Amino acid sequence: MEEKMQNLEDLSAFKYSEAERERLFELQDECTVSWTNKAGWPVSMPHSFVWSEGKFWVHTTTNRLRVRALRARPQSCIVVSALGTELNAGMVTAKTMATVHDGDRDLVRWLLPLFLKRVGKGADEEAMKQQMTLLDTPARVVLEFDPVDFFSYNSQALRKSISSNGYDKWDG
Repeated sequence: MEEKMQNLEDLSAFKYSEAERERLFELQDECTVSWTNKAGWPVSMPHSFVWSEGKFWVHTTTNRLRVRALRARPQSCIVVSALGTELNAGMVTAKTMATVHDGDRDLVRWLLPLFLKRVGKGADEEAMKQQMTLLDTPARVVLEFDPVDFFSYNSQALRKSISSNGYDKWDG
């Protein structure tokens, strides 16, 4: 017989499986990218992303300070929330190593159509052409975030455990 839950100090058992994590990355199109500035302060910015080949892919332009920062300090972090998806709540954090791809037009042209479809743009050929015209510029860079480790929190699993432990007023 399992011991009854006494408190919520240790939530390490409530994490996403690899399949649930992959499902989240399929469902969610926004993440938070975090890096450090030259003074050592952590900085973050939401980005739409594509999850492909086991990596997070983001695009931006070379004039963003984050591009310079990620070139100098590639240790970074991606956070993906399950809020607004069928997974309902929870999150995944990935410690990542960033690579800034400058001038790789083939990579830009691979990513942009995937990105536009993912965020609901480029619904038809003309819309895709217009969006590509606006985004496919010489200053466009691709940021590749290669996960080193994952940490997750599955709040649905926690809720089920709380309920099965007799705490029936948790959600009420």
